[in-house]
Amino acid sequence: MPRLTALAVTIVLFPLVGCGFAPAGNGGAGASGGPLGTGNSSGTGLVGGGAAQNGQGNVTGMNCREVTQPTAKLPPDILIVLDASGSMNDNSDNMSCTNGCGATSKWAQMTPAINTVVGMTDTTVNWGLKFFADTDSTCGVGNGVAVPVGTNNAAAIMTAIAGRTAANGGVTNGSRTPTRAAENAGANYLAGLSDANPRFILLATDGLPNCPSSGSTDTDDSAGAVMAVTNASGMGLPTFVVGIATGGGMADATLSSMAVAGGYPRPGGSPSYYSVTSTQEFVSVLQTLVGVAGSCILPVPEPTGDTDRAHIGVKVNGTEIPQDPNHVNGWDYTSAGMTAVEVYGPQCAGIMNGTAQVQIVFKCIIN
Repeated sequence: MPRLTALAVTIVLFPLVGCGFAPAGNGGAGASGGPLGTGNSSGTGLVGGGAAQNGQGNVTGMNCREVTQPTAKLPPDILIVLDASGSMNDNSDNMSCTNGCGATSKWAQMTPAINTVVGMTDTTVNWGLKFFADTDSTCGVGNGVAVPVGTNNAAAIMTAIAGRTAANGGVTNGSRTPTRAAENAGANYLAGLSDANPRFILLATDGLPNCPSSGSTDTDDSAGAVMAVTNASGMGLPTFVVGIATGGGMADATLSSMAVAGGYPRPGGSPSYYSVTSTQEFVSVLQTLVGVAGSCILPVPEPTGDTDRAHIGVKVNGTEIPQDPNHVNGWDYTSAGMTAVEVYGPQCAGIMNGTAQVQIVFKCIIN
């Protein structure tokens, strides 16, 4: 059974809507309110009215009820893939310091922003965290994550970051920049989750990727990183790209290409990635990306009685809206499993700001 967000689900039973088999026997006719056939006819579909009777007046059909259940938008799953390379010990001007820049390092400036925003949103966003490198101090990237995606993860993420932070405020075990491997591992992790929530990678890095699949660990791996982001997008996993005091140059071109490939480039032109150089800038960008990641995806509750997920309607503020396979104005399933729907068009704005109530209407089907 798919995991649904925790909802206080109440079932509202609408007035009785008859739904039944067509009568068997001679001369049977539909009871008042239901256009049922006579004789040995039978039917299948969304039906209304009363139960059918046979020629002797015995009820041969059965009744069911239309069922309405409330639902609410699913929080996004966001995996932060955070650069833990040695250059994160440089300051925001990309100047190195003996034994690292400590409290003025990029690591010390950026990690508080993550803790702040995750703490503000850990009940509305399912956060997770992965460092890179994370298995050694060169190019090692494992399949796991430091903090699995989930609700109320602020404390766990703060603890994980503290575990990679040196006494002077910089990053411990600073590595190369294996962006390709980290993106691939993050995408594979998210793809393995069983929930229906929208999923995103938030890649925060301070420079050019290296650690190609073969050759020197210092060799540029820009093409490999762009391809990894492209592949993740093809899996339905967009990537937000944040550049941490990258210093321009070749990094701008590479991170911009990654941002475009990820599906959510920064609006407004060059660079296409989100560039930050201070704690407050990173807080602002993270808050923006949380808003972008919000969606009008809603879980379809477990059907009850003689209903199923293939025969539903969606009501927004009490009015049923049409199913729209063109994704312009209405609703549609998000997958063949029919475990969630997404609302498109003007109704989505109300869902996003919390002013719209949504209900899933299960239609009664009996064969």
